[in-house]
This record gives sequence, structure tokens and C-alpha cells, in this order.
Amino acid sequence: METLNTDDRKQKKAIFCLVFFITLLLTALCGSASIVTAQKGISLLKEKKAEYDEMFKKQAELNFQMEELFKDLNNLKMKQRNTSEHKHMQQLITRKRLRMEDEISLIEWGNYEIYQQMLEQIKVIQSTMDNLDRENKKRESNMEQLEKCRMKYQELTKQQSTKP
Repeated sequence: METLNTDDRKQKKAIFCLVFFITLLLTALCGSASIVTAQKGISLLKEKKAEYDEMFKKQAELNFQMEELFKDLNNLKMKQRNTSEHKHMQQLITRKRLRMEDEISLIEWGNYEIYQQMLEQIKVIQSTMDNLDRENKKRESNMEQLEKCRMKYQELTKQQSTKP
């Protein structure tokens, strides 16, 4: 007893094997494409993480330097200094500010634009503080001169009042 549909079964079996093989091949290709894409994504994420870490470190460093500048400006403003001390402190602040500007100019501009603007404001503050200090020195000098004149006037008035 031989089956009548042997040829049909062989044909269906061959079609099944072909479809199964194509499905396996397609699954393997999709899997390998997924793995390759995932590896590229991981490497891109690692690059971005390294870039952001470097940016974060640079921003932390700039924040620290900016804080030092603000402390120096505050010290310049709060403590009484003679002219040479004031100039020396201003030169120190200017050197730090220029060093930061040079560092920022070597880096991508977009990521550190705020620091550049802050440094410009510090420059304006420095010039304002210089002007205020200059005017304060003039005022003190004028006050001293006025006091001397007042004393001299009092002496003259006394001398004239004692004369008969």
C-alpha cells in the first residue's frame, strides 16, 4: 500500500522547508541588524557621555574660577585699599578674567556663551569700580583740602577777633 499523495507531500514538505529556511534567514538578518544597530547606538552614547562629562568638568572649573573672580571683586569693593593695592588687585582680577576669556575662546562658543557674557559684565564692573575709587579719592582729597581751609579760616577769624 502506497500512498497516493506522496508527490504532493514531498512538494508541500519542500515548500515548508523553503519557507522555514527563509524565515530563519530573515530572523538571523534582522537579529544581526539589531545587534549592529545596538552596538553603534552604545558607542554613540559612550561618545556623548564622554563629551558631556568633559563639558561638565569644564563648566565646573569655569564656575570655580568665576567664583574666585567674584570673591576678588567683593574683596576689592569691601576692603579699604590704597591706590597701589587697588591697582594690584584690579590687575590680578584682569589677568584671571583674560585667562578665562582665552580658555573660552579655544572651546566651542555655544556651550560657554553665558560665561563670556559674565566675563563682559565683570569687565564693566571693574571699570565702574575704578571710576568709583578714583572719584572717592578725589572726594577725600577735596574733603581734606576743605578741612584745611576751614581750619585756616578759623585761625584767621581768631586772629582778627583778638586784634583790637
